Amino acid sequence: MKYAGWFDNCSGILFGRSPANQPVENYEIEDVYEDLTKDLGIPVIYDIDCGHVPPQITFVNGASAEVKMENGKGTVVQQFN
Repeated sequence: MKYAGWFDNCSGILFGRSPANQPVENYEIEDVYEDLTKDLGIPVIYDIDCGHVPPQITFVNGASAEVKMENGKGTVVQQFN
C-alpha cells in the first residue's frame, strides 16, 4: 500500500481494538504501530472505540473528521458535507 501511494495524503492512521492482537514471537501489536509510525512518518493512534470489540463508534465513509489526542484521551468530530 505504501509503494502504491495510498498514504501519500494521509495525516494519520486509527486502529480499533481487536481480540486478534496477540504477540507473535515477542513482537507485540504496539511494535507494529511503532514501526508504522517510523516507516510512514505519520501518527498512529490505537485502541480507539471502533473495530471488532465494543463499544464501537461508526465512521461514515466520505465524511471529513478532526482527530485530537492528548494525555491518552482523544476525540473524533465528523463533518458531513
